[in-house]
Parts: sequence; C-alpha cells; structure tokens
Amino acid sequence: MKPIGQTLKYIFLAVAALVTLVPVLYVFFYSFKSNQELITGGSLLPKEWTWSNYSEVWKKLDFSLYFYNSVVFAVVSAGMSVFMGAMAGYVFARTEFPGKKVLSMLIIGVMFISLGPMTLYPKFKLAVDWGLTDSIYTIPLVALYGLGASVFLYEGFVKSLGKDMDEAGIMDGAGYFTRFFRLTLPLMAPITATFFLLEFIAEWNNYILPLVMSIGNPDTKTLTVGVVELRNSGTGAAAWNLLLAGSMISVIPVLTVFILLNRQIVGGLAQGAVKG
Repeated sequence: MKPIGQTLKYIFLAVAALVTLVPVLYVFFYSFKSNQELITGGSLLPKEWTWSNYSEVWKKLDFSLYFYNSVVFAVVSAGMSVFMGAMAGYVFARTEFPGKKVLSMLIIGVMFISLGPMTLYPKFKLAVDWGLTDSIYTIPLVALYGLGASVFLYEGFVKSLGKDMDEAGIMDGAGYFTRFFRLTLPLMAPITATFFLLEFIAEWNNYILPLVMSIGNPDTKTLTVGVVELRNSGTGAAAWNLLLAGSMISVIPVLTVFILLNRQIVGGLAQGAVKG
C-alpha cells in the first residue's frame, strides 16, 4: 500500500504543478507571437518568433519609472503590514485584556472577507481628501488592510517561543516595548522574512488599488497598471502581443525572488503556524 500511496502523491503533485504552470507557459509562448497570430488563434508555439514585442514594450512603457513605483509601493506596503502584524501578534500572545478573544476572532475573520472591493471608494475618497494620492510614497498607506493573516502567524510564532524570555526581561527591568523590540522582534526574523515576501508579491501584483489611486497622476502608476495599458497602444486592434510581453517582464522580478527564497517562505509559514 505504501508504494501506491507514494505514487498517488506524486501524481497529485504533478497535476497540481501542471495546472499552475500551464497559464504561465501560455503567456510566455504567446508573448512571442504577432498580434495577428494571437487574434486568429493557433497552436501554443508561435509560427514565427516575434522578438520585437519585448523591445517595443520597452520603448512604449516607461519601465524605469513604473518599476521604481512598483518597488516602492510593494516594499512600503509589505513593511507596514509586517510591522503592525508583528506588534499586534505580540500583544495578543503576551497580554491579557478584556475582549481579547472577541477582538482576535474579528481580526482573523477578516482573512475570509474580501475587503478590497468593499472599501475601495471610501479609501479613494479619504486618500484624495488627505492628499495621499500625490506621491507614490503615501499611496501605500491606503493599501494597509487585511492584517488578519499576519496577526495569526505572529501570535502563533510568539506563543511557540514560551514566556521564559519575557519573564527574564521583566526581572531585569525591561519594559514592554523593550521586550518587544530587543528580545522578541529579533527572533521573529524567519516569520518576518516569510510574511514580508508574501506581502511583497501580493502588492507587486496589485492592480485595482494602484489604478484607482493613479487617476489624475500618471507619475504614480505601477508596472501592473502600465502593462495593462499596453493593450490599448496598438493601431486599431488591441495589442495583445504587447500586453503579454509586458506581463512577462513584470512577472520576472517577483518570480525570481520566489524561486530563490521559496524554502524560507515554507519554513517561516510552518514556524508561524505552531501554537504554543
């Protein structure tokens, strides 16, 4: 029975990998097709490899500006989510206060609700009123939402550390913030790196919020927004070839990061899921 179980496991993993990779392969091969071939349809492989799609995208897309905006947006958004999640997780793991369980359930419950579309207009209205849409450095403040996952992971990680270190810090006269910043936060490095990368990837691929926030200020557009606009840069028909080539360019940086650090991501998630 054991060999059969192993075989079924590998078959399931192979199918899951295939389902995940097929869309990426389609985008990759289709990005080398001419727009006419894309519209008329055909096989997966291009009849004639059109390498000029990438050079044309590079010329039409203000890549350096959009790439910089994407990095700033993703890094600042992920950094704030990680920092606030770490503090909240530490509080829930180490502090007792009235209504703690109810508040914890409400925060974690947000993980199962898509707040993005529901809160898009209120966020945009507040961002405009407060002048947050004028700079790419302030737009990430609007993207700060949905901390349920980070609070859950950090709380589990802090509980797995035990209370001995905190008790020793209290005996040495360390205050609450000292115990967090100097004792616990350095030990959070594995889960912090993991969650930062996950948030970075999510915000890098974020399209709706950067699109809405960049209305009236093209200098704050991110790479995802600029890439989608390439579809309308053709003469007459939609330039699907440029859209697909731009999509591949935008995917390469974050895909490279994930491939290099996927072991750390899985390890950090496993540590954060442990309840003490």
